[in-house]
Amino acid sequence: MSDVTPRSRSLFQISVIAAIIVLLAAVLLNALHYVQEKAERTVMEATVQNMEKGLQIEIRTREIRGQTASIRNLAGANPVSWLASPPEGYAGVCKKTRAPGEWCFDEATGEVVYRPRLDKNLEFHAAGARELRWRAGLSKEIAVPQTGGNQPVGSIRLFSTTSFVWH
Repeated sequence: MSDVTPRSRSLFQISVIAAIIVLLAAVLLNALHYVQEKAERTVMEATVQNMEKGLQIEIRTREIRGQTASIRNLAGANPVSWLASPPEGYAGVCKKTRAPGEWCFDEATGEVVYRPRLDKNLEFHAAGARELRWRAGLSKEIAVPQTGGNQPVGSIRLFSTTSFVWH
């Protein structure tokens, strides 16, 4: 005869079901984390695109007003100032420590900084880097008519100063 009783068979079945539930929960939590990180990346990219569009609007506004000479002053300026409202988590001028999910402006470097909340799939190419940075700066030399002739002025754009890949 067998030593397996209906009670021990029942306990074994319950433990197998519990192990399957734990395994499924782990898989679902991992998938949820991935989706949350992907959503954070999408919001970050949209915010940067909005800053780029705000910069272009500021440049066109200055051109229309005849303030072309002041366009080069936009290099190193705070890109958040070109938005209708600051992004969620914007803390103003950067402090020494930054919380995950925080945007700020580093006055020393003229860069807008974002520290991701979730960075499991974010690969920084510089050792020890933990935040993403962008700067409004000169991209190429163009001639702009001014009083007394043409003077080279840089074409201003927003570019990343952090080398990274977000998978």
